[in-house]
Amino acid sequence: MLKYIPAKMIRQSRFITFYETWDESEKEQLIVQMNLLLEENREYTDSNNYRHLCNLLTSIAMIMVLEKNGKTRDEAEKEVAEAMYEFINPQIISTKKLASHGWFVRCLKIVMPIKFKKTLGYGWSVEFPKCPSDTFAMITHKCIYQQLFTKYGMPEMTARFCKVDDILYSDLPRAEFTYTQQIGNGGNMCDYSYKKR
Repeated sequence: MLKYIPAKMIRQSRFITFYETWDESEKEQLIVQMNLLLEENREYTDSNNYRHLCNLLTSIAMIMVLEKNGKTRDEAEKEVAEAMYEFINPQIISTKKLASHGWFVRCLKIVMPIKFKKTLGYGWSVEFPKCPSDTFAMITHKCIYQQLFTKYGMPEMTARFCKVDDILYSDLPRAEFTYTQQIGNGGNMCDYSYKKR
């Protein structure tokens, strides 16, 4: 738990730019709300989940604070999601540049299983099925975004986070990103694959 300090988590989240537009009263409410969320979800706060919880708990807390200050649930969710999409927008160019190399999919096959071993903690279940040399696949069976958004009565936010994958990966120059279902959109898994074009 020592690493989970709300102010630091906000700074490392996709919501830092949005947060900086808030007044001091709202910022104080956000810190209080995040501390409550951390206390209520201690089982998730291992070292592997840290980066996920920076985004996940900050977004939940922001929605709650916006609601307390007069927004409807739908208005709050949309405002938080749009702030996230605006924040990641610059990453689209760098992702496409990386995916313009012929070795991109081969690199994913090596790097991603190692990365996820270090960044998926309590609550996750992800597998990397065997596939042809020109394809990288991963299947998420359990997702902490879906678990926590559902717990706090905002399951539709899972889909809004899933949309980040579509924004970043749906139009890559040398790789085709496909799936048949997403947990956030009612599926029982996220079956992502990247195939070299």
